[in-house]
Amino acid sequence: MKNSRLLSFALLAALSLSTLTACGGPRVENLEATCETLRNQMKPFETIAMIERDLYYDGDSVAMLLGTETRAENKRFIYQSFPFMKEYTIEGLQNGEYEKGLKNYQVQAAIQLFASTPNPIVLTDEEKVTLEASSDPYTEIIEPKVIRVMGEPYSDDGCDGLDRANDVDYELLIDELYEDTQSAVEDSVGHLLGILLCERDGKIDEEKCDTEDFEMPYTDPSLLPPSPEELEILEERRQDAERESQNPSTPSYSSASPLQLCGSLGAVVQTESYGELTCKYVWVNRVRALVWMRS
Repeated sequence: MKNSRLLSFALLAALSLSTLTACGGPRVENLEATCETLRNQMKPFETIAMIERDLYYDGDSVAMLLGTETRAENKRFIYQSFPFMKEYTIEGLQNGEYEKGLKNYQVQAAIQLFASTPNPIVLTDEEKVTLEASSDPYTEIIEPKVIRVMGEPYSDDGCDGLDRANDVDYELLIDELYEDTQSAVEDSVGHLLGILLCERDGKIDEEKCDTEDFEMPYTDPSLLPPSPEELEILEERRQDAERESQNPSTPSYSSASPLQLCGSLGAVVQTESYGELTCKYVWVNRVRALVWMRS
């Protein structure tokens, strides 16, 4: 009996890293390998990487701020990063496939991410029918499968539990990378639409698509001539300096004298007869009082 219990404990310990139970569902086989595969796939989609490519531009921003070469390069990057978006084409805009893709891009992105892991997302025939009919197919069908492997944020389940146990850096946490990746997918869909409209129509709404990237012109402010307002300020300062030189102001002295009561500890005044006086605490007839004293 004792040996049987020890064997059971040993088996449980051996399963702790390679197999976990997530969200009360079936065991997730090869969890550690799955999490690392996902992490490596999602690293390129950290927020900063996407910002540097300006993929957050959509609508007429794609037309006004990006040139032909940059739009073509971003299109290649999007198709390479998210191959399922190769179905989003100019023809797709015409036949409605692009609009259908807007409904399912989260679903397709998740399936793509998990496809090369030991735990791909597999849909039953029933789930495929439900997915087509659902108004929110990702939340209803796909998200539970994702959470089963990744775990709920800040939980001890799935990849999130492993990350917490292994003290993984914040920016490399699976749930953070997945959020970045989902944002990258969403930005890419809107960005790609702008690129396709530029290719098809040469404009977005009424905004003509530029051939060159927009660059904010910069001139060193020190090289610019003074503005009228600056010239006016300079003239006022010149006149003030001239008046001061012709009529030097008379120093303003205080009438305070040593041992005279004062009201603000540390205050300093200039007197003609006693020089500089400072307000300090002293004992006067066994009473502590604030009076003017020589500094």
